[in-house]
Amino acid sequence: MKLNFAYFVKCVCLIGIVSMAHMVSAKEARVYSTEGYCILSFEQVDSDYLKRYEENLGFRPKVKLCNRVNRLVAEFQPDKWNYKYGQPYPGSGIYLTPEQVEQIKVARENSRHARR
Repeated sequence: MKLNFAYFVKCVCLIGIVSMAHMVSAKEARVYSTEGYCILSFEQVDSDYLKRYEENLGFRPKVKLCNRVNRLVAEFQPDKWNYKYGQPYPGSGIYLTPEQVEQIKVARENSRHARR
């Protein structure tokens, strides 16, 4: 009986470890996306932040692709949308992290001050 219990505990621990590893890799995959890069670039976030994002993504998306992504976002994004829930527009499957949304807010604020 003890052998079965020990086996059960090992299986549960293994499943937990595999699940945690999957969650971490899924989180990383979601954080760095082509769409996210294009949105951050369009919003003119800090160039150093954008370079780090590009390095983590593994490549720099082409301008033509970013133009398409940003046209789509602009078409569906309501006026004064503040990336609620990390989404570039309501119902979007694209999600940005709270840090990325903060970078966008800073960039918008800097842009506003530059126009004055």
